[in-house]
Amino acid sequence: MKLKYYGTGGGYGLPEVFCNCRICRHARENGGKDIRTRSMALLDGRLAIDLSVDTFHHCAFAGLDMTKVRHVIVTHNHHDHFFTTDLFSRVKGMGDPVNFYISEGAGAAVRATVEKHKADFASGKRDPEAWTRAEVHTIEYFKPVEILDYIITPLPALHKSAPDPMIFVIESEGKSILWAHDTGKFLPDTVEWIKNSGIIFDFVSMDCTLRRGAQITQSHMDLDWCIEMADLLRSNGNADDNTKFALSHIGHLVDRTHDELTEEAAEVGMIVAYDGMEIEI
Repeated sequence: MKLKYYGTGGGYGLPEVFCNCRICRHARENGGKDIRTRSMALLDGRLAIDLSVDTFHHCAFAGLDMTKVRHVIVTHNHHDHFFTTDLFSRVKGMGDPVNFYISEGAGAAVRATVEKHKADFASGKRDPEAWTRAEVHTIEYFKPVEILDYIITPLPALHKSAPDPMIFVIESEGKSILWAHDTGKFLPDTVEWIKNSGIIFDFVSMDCTLRRGAQITQSHMDLDWCIEMADLLRSNGNADDNTKFALSHIGHLVDRTHDELTEEAAEVGMIVAYDGMEIEI
């Protein structure tokens, strides 16, 4: 599997619009890997993970071609992970629909909007070629779904401000990924499922929103909690010396520039994702 990170920022991106803290100033002055857009990643050019408010930016400036993507798995419905307005962009002559896989609670409003559009088109009120054809599929915790040649298992995330938030186990051709963004420390049921699965992950991408030691919310993690979760996976037999751990969902709250966080993460055997980073799994 080939994974490309298009957006690795927190909820407000980096630099934040009205912020003049050291990290935001550094990002404005230095650019490069310190500029972070909102969450979005692509597996093998065909399976998207989230569709954030910055997906337009990724298409306009980072080479993303969403016209080739027909499947999107959605962690939760916050704007920095799922920006529903883009579902209704105008596409003439579009073929197969784009399929969105989302939890019942997170997808309720989207599903209602999509169904209303379909009713309008069926009644002749609207041109059926005047919007992106979208299908919304409900996925459930602990129930694997087959998408293309991937097996996706949604697991409960600890992200209290979102309905039915999810992290994902992604398996394909003998490789496995744990995608754990916008979650605090893994919930007991999630840990138990992973342990019982017997999976040894090849790659784990973890939320690292907070400054180390400043755990101001249970719904995100800092580097210490990421280390704790990595150790938990190892102790349960779900990670080994070949497992690669990456940090993402990073904003100014982490209080580290990209280079500073990279140096700190390297000390514990982790890497720091950045916008545009590609990794072969």
